[in-house]
Amino acid sequence: MSKEWTEQIPAESPLVNEQLKAQLKTIFERLERNITLVSIIDLDNGTCMEMASFLKSVASVQEKITVEFYKIGEDPQLDSLLNAELLPATGLFLDGNYQGVAFHGVPGGKEINSFVMAIVYAAGPAQPVEEKILKKLGKLKTQNNLKVCVSLSCHHCPNVVAAGQRLALLSPNVTCEMVDARLYPDLVEKYQISRVPAVILNDGALYLGEKDMEGLLALLK
Repeated sequence: MSKEWTEQIPAESPLVNEQLKAQLKTIFERLERNITLVSIIDLDNGTCMEMASFLKSVASVQEKITVEFYKIGEDPQLDSLLNAELLPATGLFLDGNYQGVAFHGVPGGKEINSFVMAIVYAAGPAQPVEEKILKKLGKLKTQNNLKVCVSLSCHHCPNVVAAGQRLALLSPNVTCEMVDARLYPDLVEKYQISRVPAVILNDGALYLGEKDMEGLLALLK
């Protein structure tokens, strides 16, 4: 399928300067597997275009990272998988399989850390995990979705995002989405989010404050 329209997306992002590129190159040169960043965007949405440009710029530093763009509605199954109700919607894929990790909004500011960590955790090298975490994950019986609502200036938010997405990468029964709260006022109003980080579990219960992997795992079933 022709994707000529993706040429409208700038190849360079002001969020990824040469200093950051050099840092990313050093980090990503250790990746062990090819990883694909799949992003659903709306060309008329400024944040979507900002995200698309950001992804192109990040992927340019390492050949193991590729980017695929889809217009909203182009692939309904993908729209559902990545929750395209919140655009932009970007997910991590290995060998064509969604890894349960998604970003809604541009992971700039403090969130660049969780974005980079998600790629490293997904594509390797493997990082050690406490045995008690693995045992608890193995006991999960149902699908669990975590939406971590953040502010890009929040110091604690990246840790919660990274913890949730690490759980998602370790278990097929967990998915975790970073949500830039300022972009989705309807979501903030629906859940009466007063501060971040805020974790929405299975589109129901809301939990405020910083949580590590164990703290998040205690919420899951």
